[in-house]
Parts: sequence; structure tokens; C-alpha cells
Amino acid sequence: MPKKRVLFINYSLHSGGIEKSLVTVLSLFDYQTYDVDLQLFANDGMFLSRVSPQVNLLPPLFPAEYKLNIRQAFLALIKKGHPRIALCRLLVSFAGLKGTMGERLVRMWNVEKRFIKPSKKEYDAVIAFMEGQPIYYAVTKVQCKNKIGFIHGDYIAMGLNKDFDTGFIKQLNALCTVSESCKTALDKTFPMFSDKFHVIYNIVSSTFMRGMANEPADFEDDFTGKRVLSIARLSQQKGLDIALPAIAKLKQKGLQFRWYIIGIGPELESLQAMIEELHIGDYVRFMGERSNPYPYLKACDIYLQPSRFEGKSIAVDEAMVMCRPILLTDFSTAADQINSGKNGMIVPMNSDGIADGLEDLLLNDERRTQFTETLAKCDYTNENEISKLYTLIDQA
Repeated sequence: MPKKRVLFINYSLHSGGIEKSLVTVLSLFDYQTYDVDLQLFANDGMFLSRVSPQVNLLPPLFPAEYKLNIRQAFLALIKKGHPRIALCRLLVSFAGLKGTMGERLVRMWNVEKRFIKPSKKEYDAVIAFMEGQPIYYAVTKVQCKNKIGFIHGDYIAMGLNKDFDTGFIKQLNALCTVSESCKTALDKTFPMFSDKFHVIYNIVSSTFMRGMANEPADFEDDFTGKRVLSIARLSQQKGLDIALPAIAKLKQKGLQFRWYIIGIGPELESLQAMIEELHIGDYVRFMGERSNPYPYLKACDIYLQPSRFEGKSIAVDEAMVMCRPILLTDFSTAADQINSGKNGMIVPMNSDGIADGLEDLLLNDERRTQFTETLAKCDYTNENEISKLYTLIDQA
């Protein structure tokens, strides 16, 4: 039998959880049965080098200069002979300035769709691996009878645009999400499409992670106290700004620790300004991107995730595999991952809640040991989740 032709679509391969999940899926994919193309809006990001060589990486939908800030991008695109794309980039920058996440995605797509060319090939299945533009592109620009979408977060908490998305979900054969709570949010929002919704958990390989964790962790300092770690895009969603006043409160109490943050994102400057205002520069370190975060997970004393909303956080899954004491805010899907008081701690989504929980974990060696030992009793490997995706691909 000829191989089935499958197209994956994502925006880029920056160092986020969705991107890591996609690269993991592609590393495990059955290339004896499927020919796989990967279409990115921008062939860019730390995980690009980790894409399986068996994947056919298509030319990006936008030139490399498109990713630059608007001032740099506009001039660079003009110089490279892309005046139409320069105009697109200018209009998109205005479209993304204000509003909810859903409102911004809709306005940006309504610009971009006029400049993006349709896919040249026809496929047996197309998999839009994240919400927004990848799904919109799959539905309107790809010739395929079996269209599968992914939404990696709580649809309601993310503030997506129900009215706009309804028409796209109607045209999907299946829409996957990453936890039962996320599926519940979809069921509440789109009850008419509930038969299309499926849960496919983020794939975790304990053996791979623990092998990678054996490399040395360079925290780039000589600090000897307790280390708190977060792996997060520096964005409003991740709630790092909520946690900073908690760090200041614990500093005032004289607790000795340091918070390390692995990740990049648009909120870096505002977070740095907040740190300076709170006088906690000696307590917080931004580590930038790290292609291998696992040694840092292995070496930290506490893993902190102060998010406003999540789907099923891959970083939390990874902290669980590495048996780290975990502190989460009470975002809507937190209890899908942590049994608070048993294998981690969930606290109110405010600075006082984070301060109280962090103080407890910093001072209570016995509680941290309890969480570590409980996590160590479980195997979180779930590579068989990929079989659910094969089923959806083959159903047509």
C-alpha cells in the first residue's frame, strides 16, 4: 500500500511546550506508514534542529525577516524584494496590539489570509498542531478531506473567539486537546461538536528525559542555597508577574533562595522593570533559552509554575518525571496534574498564595521529600498516546 500523506502545521518551533510536544510526536512517528510534511509560518526556533530527518520541512509561509520587530521587519522585507509581505507585517502589527487573545488572533488572520498562498499539495490528513492561524490555514488553504486540529489549553481561560472559531471547528473532522478539563471547556463552549473532541495527552518519555538530565547544569553563578526553577515563556499567561511580589515578601522575611527562569518572551523588559522596582535582582535570574532544561530540573529544589491558565503543562509533566517538589497556582487544569498535598502543592493564584506555598516548601524539608518520594513511585511515560493520533489519521 502507498504511504498516507500527512501534513503537520505549526507557527514556528520556538522553545514552548506546544513546540516541544510537536517535535516529540515527530520523533516517534511511524514513517513506514506515513509520508510527513511540516509546514511552519516561520522556519524558526530552538527546536527546529530537533525535527526528525524523516520529515520533509516545507518552505515557510513567511520569509525569515517577518519574525523581526516591525521596524526591522518592514525595511528588511522591502530590501529583500517582498513589498507585499512587508505590508502584511505592518498590518499584522496593528492587528495584534489590543484585545483578548482571540480577538488578536482573528484580526491577525484576517490580514494574513490575504497574503498566504494555498498549499500546493493534496494530503490524506492535515494536523494543525495549535489554535489560531494553524487551524485557520488548515481549514481554508489545504486540500484534504481529513482535517485534525489541536487546542493545547483551556479554551475558555484562553479567551479565544467562539463566534469566529465555530465555522472552523465545523469543518474539522476532529479537534484534539491535552487534558480532560480542556475537553470539558470545549464541550461547554461547543456542545454541538462534542463528538469531534478527543484527549491526546502530551507525550512524555521518562527514559529520554533522565538520560538528558545527566549532563551538567550550569546556573552561571556560585549560589549555594535552595534553587527554585520555572520553565516558561515570558508572557502574561505564565503569571511570572504574580510571583515577583511573593519573592519580595520572602526576601523581606530573610529566606535565602534564588529563582531561575528558563525561557524567552515579550514580557522580559516589563518583568525586569518590576524586579528592579521590588529590589529583588539578587533573587531572580533569567536564563534565556536552554535546549536541554532537564539538568536544571534535576538540580533544582522546587519547581514553580505560577500560570494564569494552562492546558496540561509539559513543563509540569517534566518536573514530575524528575521528581521535583512542585508548586502550582490554581489555574483551571492544575488538579489534572497535581494531587495537592500528596505529590505537590496548589495555591491561590495571587502573590500571597505563592509566597505562603513557597515559604512552606523552602522551610519544610520533610514535605519536599514526601512529594519527591510520591512522584518517584509512578512512571509517567506514555508514548502509546501517539496511537490515538494514528486512529484519527486513518479514520477517513
